[in-house]
Amino acid sequence: MKTVLGVTIPVLCAFMVSGCFTPATMAVLQGPQNYAKSPNFDLSRTWRIAVLPPTTGTSPGSAPEQGLYDYAGIVLMRTGKFQVVDRTQVDALLDEQQFSYSGVVDAGTAARLGKMLGAEAVMTTRINSLKHDDFFEDEPDYREAVVTTRIISVETAEVLYSAEGQGSDFEGALGALKMALETALYSLGR
Repeated sequence: MKTVLGVTIPVLCAFMVSGCFTPATMAVLQGPQNYAKSPNFDLSRTWRIAVLPPTTGTSPGSAPEQGLYDYAGIVLMRTGKFQVVDRTQVDALLDEQQFSYSGVVDAGTAARLGKMLGAEAVMTTRINSLKHDDFFEDEPDYREAVVTTRIISVETAEVLYSAEGQGSDFEGALGALKMALETALYSLGR
């Protein structure tokens, strides 16, 4: 069966006919347009990485944020280029160091935490927006999300990878956040 960007032609046609072919869907199919990789980010080898909890401007620790936190490790492992530090170790260190979920924002602090976890890199995710588009007023669960993710070297605190991803979902916030994260990390799997 013919594929375009890993998606079968009938699936693409179904999206277009159903009206679900939104700009966010197109972004997932194309990958992030807004990303950068450091020349020092060698993806020919496996990296041990610690995923830090997502940060946002709203109250931390909401159910969609926690779901995104869990999902980030899955997306990284799926590339075959990352070994992910267990989330319970990350949470325990954050508690021990008395960081709130919104407290790990700068590269230096993230690198220091990654070192304590025995990681070579850390991944941070910022939820830039999560909203309902009024165009979909008949779909109360529809959400659009924008996230920014960075992978930071533990040794140098250099940002090795940075990307913004967009996503949308008719079933709620978590689906939109997952799609946005996958869009942001898309080029790591290539």
